[in-house]
Amino acid sequence: MNYRRGLFLLLLALPACAPALAQEPGPTPARDERLERILDKVGEGVERYQAELFRISFTETLRQEELREDMTPKKSKEFVFDTLVSREALSDEEDDYYPKTVRRIRTIDGKPAKRAGRQDETAGAAVSSLVFLLPKHRGEFQFAFEGEEQFEGRRAYRIRILRPGEGPPRVEWDKRLVGFSFYVLAPSLNFLWVDAETYDVLRYESHLVEPFEFEGPRPISLGFGRVGAARRFKYRVNDYAVSFRREHFKDPEQTLLVPVAAEWTHVIEGASKPRTRATIRFSNYQRFRSDVKVIEEPDE
Repeated sequence: MNYRRGLFLLLLALPACAPALAQEPGPTPARDERLERILDKVGEGVERYQAELFRISFTETLRQEELREDMTPKKSKEFVFDTLVSREALSDEEDDYYPKTVRRIRTIDGKPAKRAGRQDETAGAAVSSLVFLLPKHRGEFQFAFEGEEQFEGRRAYRIRILRPGEGPPRVEWDKRLVGFSFYVLAPSLNFLWVDAETYDVLRYESHLVEPFEFEGPRPISLGFGRVGAARRFKYRVNDYAVSFRREHFKDPEQTLLVPVAAEWTHVIEGASKPRTRATIRFSNYQRFRSDVKVIEEPDE
């Protein structure tokens, strides 16, 4: 099958940080042995999850929405992809790899399609990754146990995740053929819900710590520099959430952790589309007996 590769942005970059003041170096948090035991068991489960990730395929239904002021849909577009995850080696070391999503477009707004725009083709490509919970990455984050609660009928542990030392928000601009695009790196508050019996990851959330303002580049280039009034923006909302569940497979019998749904919501005052939402639903899971290897085919 001719799958088009999608850019994979690891979730390792998503649990960003706390507010700027909280990110300054400070006292080492007191050791929490209960939390360490929970994270050890979660890490073991994530290692199994990451290993089995390369042996399943699934359907992704991506819905992109432009929203009104009351956050109801103004415009929408729906894409259906056949998707799998391939193992991409970073070196000759056996465990030095990263998962990369490979998508083939099936339909756009219910009609057969051969190609999707690059932005739609890569949207949400990091959902299946939980690498930030692996033992080798855990030292880059600060974890805090926030208590036990009910989550969708299950007893669950709630854990707060911070990534210290990231600094204040910053914006990187990229000149395009028409206009500019930008990428925002901003402090976020991150939470994890873990099943208290199985230690499965049930849900992960990330939220912008607080709104912030920034300026765009000056619009006119005269060779010696850019002139004109810079456009101001205010980033109000940057929410992300992904949930997981167990999927049962037969012949042979096996139960695997899989993503169920994910959602992104952005509110950026001053942008051409100030309020947007993207959702992905995962379905039609199938399992292979061995890891999947993707063979590139030239575009027709």
